[in-house]
Amino acid sequence: MNRKTLMSGIIILIIIIAGLIVFTVNNNDQSVSNNNTANLTGKNTTINGYTCMIPDNYQNGCVTSKTGYDLYGTSNDSLYITVYNNDGDGDNMYNNDYAYFAEGENNQDTGLSTENTTVNGHNIYYVSLHSNTRGDYRLAFFSVNSKRVMIEWLGNNINPDIQNIINSFYALN
Repeated sequence: MNRKTLMSGIIILIIIIAGLIVFTVNNNDQSVSNNNTANLTGKNTTINGYTCMIPDNYQNGCVTSKTGYDLYGTSNDSLYITVYNNDGDGDNMYNNDYAYFAEGENNQDTGLSTENTTVNGHNIYYVSLHSNTRGDYRLAFFSVNSKRVMIEWLGNNINPDIQNIINSFYALN
């Protein structure tokens, strides 16, 4: 009888340990996805109903509403974030912006280069251009849930601040 009691105790102990392991693994997975939000930096900013985080470098801007979209723009033209409406006006503005920047239609800027890429696993259509007045600038076109977003910034690559903005759209909406 002692042997039976000992075996029952060992089996119960194994079940408890297995349960703790499963519980720990599940909690670690949740904290990893929560860390994506925790790692975001900047000021919460709402553009056309969508929240994103604007890093310190780009906080000298404001949001304006236009027909078909809302736009966050900095006072020194270093960053523009456009969130398009889900209506005919939004479709028209998005299509016009896409044709101008991503396809070079009626655009006098040079060095047009495009590629499909990812930022933190999210599909981005990445555009590189050069302006004689502004210098090198980049754009990212992507969709979050039901809205389309275009980010335009001065620079030569998708820097950590831009990655932060893109990641924040997905994490917060």
